[in-house]
Amino acid sequence: MKRIHFVAVVALILSALIIAYGQLPRPGTQADQTATQSRPSQPVKAKKVLVKELPKKLEGIALVNGTFKLQPGYKFVPQPNGTVTVALQAAGGGVSGSFDCFCDTEGGGSCSATTVGGTISCGKSKTTPCSGGCILRTTIGGNKTRLAIY
Repeated sequence: MKRIHFVAVVALILSALIIAYGQLPRPGTQADQTATQSRPSQPVKAKKVLVKELPKKLEGIALVNGTFKLQPGYKFVPQPNGTVTVALQAAGGGVSGSFDCFCDTEGGGSCSATTVGGTISCGKSKTTPCSGGCILRTTIGGNKTRLAIY
């Protein structure tokens, strides 16, 4: 008799656990939102790097394995015109150039510069996405240099 009760209790506990862990959380629940927020964004690697080395006057950026990374002591500063500059963290001075992105096909949409975790890359615009690749370009003293295709 005791054995039957024991087996029944174990079966009930296992059934409860299977039901509890077998259910998926509903979309939009707190658990779902927390999981989305905790995933860090990964830096985007260029499909094709167009330069062997960065322009000499461009300070604060290094080309590492197809990504353009900030060097220590520098920060990205988004500008109102859609470009991004690099400045010294201390006092915010020392801007050496700006970055912007454009679509490599005429009339094919638009691209924008994106900064993630100390890297800069290009992404297709959400409103009018580029139909081709996006090109990352830097402008230093009026000279424009294409850096990479995304």
